[in-house]
Parts: sequence; structure tokens; C-alpha cells
Amino acid sequence: MRWLIGLGLFCAFFSWGTVEIKVGGYPFAPFVEKRSDGGWQGLTLDLIAALNAGQSDFRFIFVPTSSANRYEALQLGRFDMMLFEDINWGWSSERIMVSPPFLYDGERYVALSNSTRDQRLFDRIDKLRLIGVKGYHYGFADFEGDPVILQRRYDILLVKDNVSIIKALLLERGDVGIITQAYLLRYLAHHPELKDRLLISQRWDQKYQLRALLHPSSRLSLPMLQRYLSELEQKGELARLWQAYGLNAMAMR
Repeated sequence: MRWLIGLGLFCAFFSWGTVEIKVGGYPFAPFVEKRSDGGWQGLTLDLIAALNAGQSDFRFIFVPTSSANRYEALQLGRFDMMLFEDINWGWSSERIMVSPPFLYDGERYVALSNSTRDQRLFDRIDKLRLIGVKGYHYGFADFEGDPVILQRRYDILLVKDNVSIIKALLLERGDVGIITQAYLLRYLAHHPELKDRLLISQRWDQKYQLRALLHPSSRLSLPMLQRYLSELEQKGELARLWQAYGLNAMAMR
């Protein structure tokens, strides 16, 4: 019995000594995706698991939010951190702590392919019917993310996620979709029958410089996070995760 009491005290002490860090995320494939059972998956969830496995001072947990509400939620401290954000997406570095970029990707223009279309199609984006994701920021619009402004200025069709862009293209509800490259490549790997049906631009709409953002009062500091990420990089864990999602790493600094 004494050893059970001792074990209980040890576990209680261990749990008290572990700081909980809430990581916000919203549907943004391949970083955060909602499963059919209502749960969440994606690179953000996998990196959270790797961070938890690599140390015992903090316990990282995922907290879902929406693309539109993430700014206020982080500033109000509803979660401590966000992963895989670009500072151009409406963030003010004066109110948050911003890490150096540690990963990059971007978005490509995608259209239905036919015998009359080639790369010149994408030279006149402003003349085409565009399809994007509601709440996202796009390079062609100088990173404007307000859905009302985007629809008024550009007559863009806004859908809920990347796969909805592809479905809308196939239904010819627009001329050109703007899709995250890593998601597009993974989608086509699972749906090879669509490769010949889609024309993918050689030019980017934007290139991401993806960073971690921290609330100023978070008990996790940027140097500590950088140390944990560097340790995962040295073990080869980051390279394994990036490769699994078709992404390219920038050297950790």
C-alpha cells in the first residue's frame, strides 16, 4: 500500500511540474485537417506529438479555432501558441512573439487543363474567376483576408477548404483555384487520375515563411521553443515530418 501512495504522490508531483501549452489551429491543410470522426489530424498535430515526446517540462495540447477568430483568440490568451503562420497574414508583431521562419511552402494557381490552355493562362489572373478559401490571405490581393472585400474587389468564390477548391474547379464553378502546394501534391498522389485534368501554374500566388507565434505571457519562451525544435531537427524528426507532408525545411537558426 505504501508504494501505491508513493507512486500517487510522484505522479501528482510530476503533473504539477508539467506546464500545459495550448496550441491553436484552424483548418489549413496539410497542417490542420478535420477527420471524418470529428477529430483533428495534420502536421501541426504530429509536431505537437513530437514536442511532447521530446521533453517533459511542457505538455502541448491542440485547441481548435477558426481562421477568422485566431487573431483575437491568441491576443486574449485563449491559447499560448500557433504553429505554421506567416507574419503577412494579418499579424502584428508588436502584440505577439514571432519565431524565425523554420519551414516554407506556398500557393499555386490551378485550372482545368485543355488543349487551348498553357502557362499563359495565369498571366491574366485578374480577368479570371478565382476560387479561394474563406479566411485565407492571398498574394494577388496584397494579403487582404476580409471575405467581403475580396468578393467585392475580385468577385472570388470562397469555399471552406482546399479540397472544396478542387471540387469547385471540376464542377467549373470558377476558372482558377489557389491551392497550397503541399496539399495539392499530396492530393494528386492519392488521386493520380486527376493529374492530366489539372493545369498547375509555374508561378506562385505567394510563398509562405512559416513561423511559430507566441502570446507574450506564455510560460514557453521563444528560445525554449527554438531549443526543442533544434533538438528534434538534430534527431531527424523534423526532416521526417516535413518529408511526410511534402514540405521543405529552412535551416534552423
